[in-house]
Formats: sequence, structure tokens, C-alpha cells
Amino acid sequence: MIPRRARLEAALVLIAGLLAGTTPAAAQTAGRPRPASPPPPDSTATARPGPTLFVPARQDSAPPESPPAPLLIPGRASPEDTSRSNPEKRAHDAFALGRQLEAQGAPGAAIVSYLNAVKFDPTLPDAHYRIAMLFLTRDQLGEAAKHLAAEVEHHPKNEDAVRQLGLCLARMGDSERAIRSLERLARHSPREGENWRALGFAYLAAKRPREAEAALRRALRLPPATVEERRDLGAALGALGRDAEARVQYRLALALAPTDAPTWLNLGNLERRAGRRDSALACYRRAEASDSSFALALKAQTQVLRELNRDDEAVDAYRRWLTRHPDHHGTRLEAVQLLEELGRSDEALALARDGTRQRVDSGQPHVILALVLRGRGDTPGALVELRRAEALYHGNPPEREKVRKTIAAMRAAAPDSLRAIFDADSVAASGRRK
Repeated sequence: MIPRRARLEAALVLIAGLLAGTTPAAAQTAGRPRPASPPPPDSTATARPGPTLFVPARQDSAPPESPPAPLLIPGRASPEDTSRSNPEKRAHDAFALGRQLEAQGAPGAAIVSYLNAVKFDPTLPDAHYRIAMLFLTRDQLGEAAKHLAAEVEHHPKNEDAVRQLGLCLARMGDSERAIRSLERLARHSPREGENWRALGFAYLAAKRPREAEAALRRALRLPPATVEERRDLGAALGALGRDAEARVQYRLALALAPTDAPTWLNLGNLERRAGRRDSALACYRRAEASDSSFALALKAQTQVLRELNRDDEAVDAYRRWLTRHPDHHGTRLEAVQLLEELGRSDEALALARDGTRQRVDSGQPHVILALVLRGRGDTPGALVELRRAEALYHGNPPEREKVRKTIAAMRAAAPDSLRAIFDADSVAASGRRK
């Protein structure tokens, strides 16, 4: 009879074999010494731990699917294209979708798709450039410059990206850096008129009109002449006090592009400087007709109309401006103040309230509304709006501090009848800060 302990050990060996996937016969041999097998051709002198069992697929158990993944051997690359090709393919797919969305007039969705493309492959040609150009259409210069710099870093031969980065830097006020970059570009490709035009623009931004004139005239010697070259040359000549020559260049620019809003604006500025306000106003209105969202044309109209004491028309221009740019808070304040001066306080109040509805995430409209309410004697209402502005300025400590100082000044000037209201406000504010 087999001893009980021996039977138990045999049962444990059998169970272990079953759990490991071996047959009972193989399990019975467990623990017995086996002849050493030669190492595989790839093995090294030092044995490495590896799988204890490799069970090949049974051909008769299931229909064949995909081939089994190769065993990973230390020192070898990972499986062939699976992990490396997928990000590249996803980057190209996202880029193609971005181009499609851009063509369909969906710039926001196109930006998101392009951002996905550069997430999978930051070096994908043209992707950062496309993102930047879309940001430029929204006047988001910082974002545009960031992506243009990335495009230039990965693809320094992309002259369009280099040129656009220089223009963007000039518009952001970094004129010297823009000039250095664009001078190198113009020396490298002197037969490209766009390079000289961009350099001329950078010189203008740096208030170097003589150098701007030279660069722009060189651009014009490389056909075809463009509206931008004529317009910027006019600006350089105007900065040099050569108004008659500047006016000629603006007219030549308009002959090339009759609806170019910036040229109409510049021509209006020239007329205004000459004291011809009615002619200037006509040019500014042509600029607005060419581009209804052109804020500078609307701003110029309000200024000229106020100089001409045509305040009702100025109010209408302010309203059009705010309809297209509700986040221009300084403009709203100017319009509100003008309405108050004209004795149209109800319209001023309505315009101020409209700002708080259109930009619920901004504190400035509440400050403007508070000023209007305080001017009407509604100190409690003004206090409520200032506290709302304070809460919205949670990420802007300087503006928040300005609001608190305004509240303190109101409290100091308040009559005794309002002391209880300010005391209750102080208690509530202290509770919110804890």
C-alpha cells in the first residue's frame, strides 16, 4: 500500500501539472531530471529567465485567426510596424481631416484636428503651419507664433513659415527679432518679392520708414506688384511726410484691390491728417463696407464723428462695433459715457447690462455696469455688480485688487444711511474668502 503522504504528494504534482497545462503523463515526470537541451541560436552565454511553457496553437481546435505575436527577445526591436506605424498613420489621418474641415469652412474643428495630428507626430510637415494660419485669422498672434516657430524648428526650409513668423513677431512688437529673421530670408532668396515686402513691414513696425521704403521698392521691382506692397509703401511714404506720394501708392493699391479695407483705412488716415474729415469718414465707411468686422475702421469713424459733433451717428457706430466685438470692453465704456453725456441714461444702462449678458465670464462688464448704477444713485446695485466682478477676477489678482479698492472708496464716501449695507457686505465677503 502507498503511504498516505506519498499519495498526497502525487496528487499535488498532478494538480500542478493540470494548472500548468501539461498532460497527466507529463505531470508524472515533473521533478525528474531532464537531459539538457541545446540553447536556441539567439541565446547568450548567460541564461535569462523566460516563459516556462510555450503551448503552440492547435490547428484542429479553432479556425486560424491572425498569426501569433512574435516572442520578444531581449535586445531586439518590438514587433514590426504595430506600435510605430499607428501614430504616423493617425497623424496623417488627422491632418487629412483637418484639411477637409478647413475646406468646409470649419476653422475651429480644423484646428482641433491639426492639433491631434501634431500630438501624434510633432514633425509632420505643414501641420503646425496650418494651425498657425488659422490662429492668425482670429488675431491670436501668440498661438500663431508658437506654431510657426515649431514649423520652422522642424522644417527650416519652409520659407512661408519663416516669413509668416517674421510678420507675426513684427505685429506682436518684437520687431528687431522679426527684422533679423527676415533679413536672413531676403538674403537667402532675394528673388522672392514677398520676402522683401515682409521685411519692409517689419521695418515699418520698428519705425524705420526709410529702410522700409527701400525694401518695399525692391519688392515692387519683382513682379507681380501686390496690393500689400503698394499699401505698405504708401504707409512708409506717409511716415516720411511725403503725403502726395503716399496717396498715389494707396490709389494704385485700390486699383489692384478695390475692396482692400486696410488701404481704405490708411487713405482715410491720410485725409484726416490733412484736415479733410468728411473725406476721411467716407474712406472709413468704405473700409467698413469691405470688412464689416474691421474694428479699426469702426474706431476711426467714432473718432471723426465725435470731432464733427455728430454724436448720434457716433453712437450708431459704437453699436455696430459692439455687435461685432462684444468683448471690446473699453469701447463699451466709451459708448456708455457718450450716452450719459447726451442725457440718454436709460440707453447707457441697457448697453451696460447687455455687456454682462454677452460676456458672462468677464468681470469688466460688471465693473462698467457698476459705474452706471453708481452714477444713477443705485449704490447697493453697484456694490452687487462689483462683487460679481471680484469673483470673476479670481485668476487676475491685480484687477481683483482694483475692484476691492473701488469698493473701499465707495464705502468711505457712503452716507450713514448706507452703512448697514456696507457692513453686511463686508461680513458676507469675509465669509466667502474663508
